[in-house]
Amino acid sequence: MTFPPKQTPRRVLIVKPSALGDVVTALPVLRGLRRTFGRDVHVAWLVNTACAGLIAHDSDLDECVPFERHRLGKAWWNPAAAAALGRLLRRLRRRRYDWVLDLQGLLRSALLSWATRAPVRAGFADAREGARWFYTDKAHVEADRHTVDRNVLLARELGIDARGQDMTLQVARSAAEFAAAFAEAHRIDRRFVVCVPPTRWATKLYPVRHWRTVVGRLARSVPVVIAGAPGDRALCAAVADGAPPGVVNAAGKTDVAQMVGLIAASAGVVCCDSAAKFIAPAVGVDVVTLVGPTRVERTGPYLRGRPIVADVPCQGCLRKACRHITCMESIDPEVVIAAAEDMLTRDNP
Repeated sequence: MTFPPKQTPRRVLIVKPSALGDVVTALPVLRGLRRTFGRDVHVAWLVNTACAGLIAHDSDLDECVPFERHRLGKAWWNPAAAAALGRLLRRLRRRRYDWVLDLQGLLRSALLSWATRAPVRAGFADAREGARWFYTDKAHVEADRHTVDRNVLLARELGIDARGQDMTLQVARSAAEFAAAFAEAHRIDRRFVVCVPPTRWATKLYPVRHWRTVVGRLARSVPVVIAGAPGDRALCAAVADGAPPGVVNAAGKTDVAQMVGLIAASAGVVCCDSAAKFIAPAVGVDVVTLVGPTRVERTGPYLRGRPIVADVPCQGCLRKACRHITCMESIDPEVVIAAAEDMLTRDNP
């Protein structure tokens, strides 16, 4: 069932502030807006400053509205943060958006959507924290659908021609140039693999000793680049400790756009369940993803890529804390190595 017919919008705001992977899964909505309305509609995206490097340069996007989550979260006690929040709310109101699409589905994002006073504020009927009460239009989409498909289906109910295959990232020119310079500086060619050990949940982390086995074996045949954010330096250094000469630890040495550039220049990615599993296919690169507490049917690799799913009774528990993390411990490094080697034998289209 679709929403009642809507007047063609002139200004649309996508609300999907974070996280990196979630922003990538919302890209089909951006592409669908352009396909449906062409350049007649102004498309803006409210996004965390930490994630803006993914889309700020995108040719389909007219405006990035920065959301400084950590700073604005202090607004209830910090006068400077309260003033910044006030400025953001006034900006959202003044922009006079016709449609707002809240793809985050939390109270915070719903309140920001509501603050725009847009006549159409669409979100998921099963949005958490009471967010749905702030929408004018609620999309009833099955909870067990893949997150990309959920975004696509919400957009379609507004008459937007969104398609799952439009989960594509545009690589910034500066990021591509960085990747080329990085490869030259470290004397690596196109046949390198990016390994991404970090992930946001402790329960999704692959043991360091397993990563060392994977990285060490892959480095016998191809260069390996270990990637991570500045906060991931210690973890990535532990993985790289004692690694052979073919391993380059780039953790903390790239911004978001540059990381995308490295992934786009690589022959493949091996990662835990993290943003990299979406970034890789979005730039046309294969990925091997190690999956423990999460569910492939909802958040697994999309468009391309192979998940290696832990074979334990509690797999897919969705817990962020666990006493044993048997699932990730149980994934055999030999299986990961074999999957990565198979990935490398197949040409990326």
